[in-house]
Amino acid sequence: MAGAVVTLPFQSTHAAEVSADENDAYNQALTELGLGNTQSAIEKFQALVARQPRHQGALLDLALAYCQLGLTEQAGVLFERLKGQPDLPPGIGEVVNHYQSGVCKPKVPQWRAMLAVGVGQASNLNQAPGSGLLYLAPLGVTLQLSDKSRPKADAFFITEATLSRQATGPGLSMGVFLQGTGYARESDFDNTLAQGVLSYRRQLGQATWDTQGALWHQTLAGQDRLTSLSATTSAMWPVAGPTQPLAPAWQVGGVASWSGFEYPNLPSYRSQLWELRGRANYLHGPALRVSSDLGWSVDKALADRPGGDREGPVAQLGVYWTLAQNQTLELVHKRSWMSDSAPYSPVFFGDVRRSNQQSSWYGVWRYRMSPRLQWRVEGRYGTSTDAVELFNFDASSLAVMLEWPLL
Repeated sequence: MAGAVVTLPFQSTHAAEVSADENDAYNQALTELGLGNTQSAIEKFQALVARQPRHQGALLDLALAYCQLGLTEQAGVLFERLKGQPDLPPGIGEVVNHYQSGVCKPKVPQWRAMLAVGVGQASNLNQAPGSGLLYLAPLGVTLQLSDKSRPKADAFFITEATLSRQATGPGLSMGVFLQGTGYARESDFDNTLAQGVLSYRRQLGQATWDTQGALWHQTLAGQDRLTSLSATTSAMWPVAGPTQPLAPAWQVGGVASWSGFEYPNLPSYRSQLWELRGRANYLHGPALRVSSDLGWSVDKALADRPGGDREGPVAQLGVYWTLAQNQTLELVHKRSWMSDSAPYSPVFFGDVRRSNQQSSWYGVWRYRMSPRLQWRVEGRYGTSTDAVELFNFDASSLAVMLEWPLL
């Protein structure tokens, strides 16, 4: 598409409103675009549009720069803004119509298949008190556990397969994800994961509504371990009105989710998890999004579970950054503080209610070598601290994956 971009010095029908400095900034952005520095040009155009929301030349060239990167949704928003201006010159209107019906037309959702293979290293696979000593207060005795927590480390091999249909805008998306992990020595931790997802996005006024359902099944060491069903809905509104600058921008909204859990190896152990979170997004153009959640979580036991129901606050922070045209970085941190509604086990622990704090980190860096090959480096780290030390644990893993599309 490098030769398809047309840059026209249409600034505004009200030229007196555009200063010499703004003209210089516009010309600098055009120069960057002409040199092929698309990301730098986008940043300059965005800054100009933030100062001059009706600068027709900057709006048009920013849209065309988005087209170069395949960001047809972002380009479409700008095209519609231009078409909505009553003083739009016919020349710009013709360019907009040409690109909207041609090379910058939003893509029709298609099925996509992806396969990935990789290797990794994991540590702290088991859970138990760090000392291996368990004190039973009612009996006044201390037990020496045979399987105390020891820093385990093991290599693993991982395979993933994905089949998905992603909508480019409002509409239906769906996908199936399969993952298998095999450890070199600790075969008791070998697991498989299957997940099916169905989601729908809808635009109602200024609000973007997302609804998603997911079915999740896991096996551990060849045995059925966990089956869950979840439903999530969210709504986000822009803080600024549609006539305000595109970037940077804020969105606010909320997320509500429900999950039901079944444990085939523990038939009497079932639960439901409810979460209600407020969310704020900071958008710095298409390259950076920072998402912050804060809410309340309720884990309701449906059977005679030790400790009964659990509830407490939950917080999450995510950063999604496009470093360059071929590199992306994603970092997510989540924390929860859950407390039991009843003593965990009066016989062994007395009137001790579990007060569990969990912290998890997830990071992934993707580097696209070509349209059909992509490297992925993924790291995870999680800790759980509990008033009942038997359930304290920490775990970490690092994996390097090579993935490529099949369709």
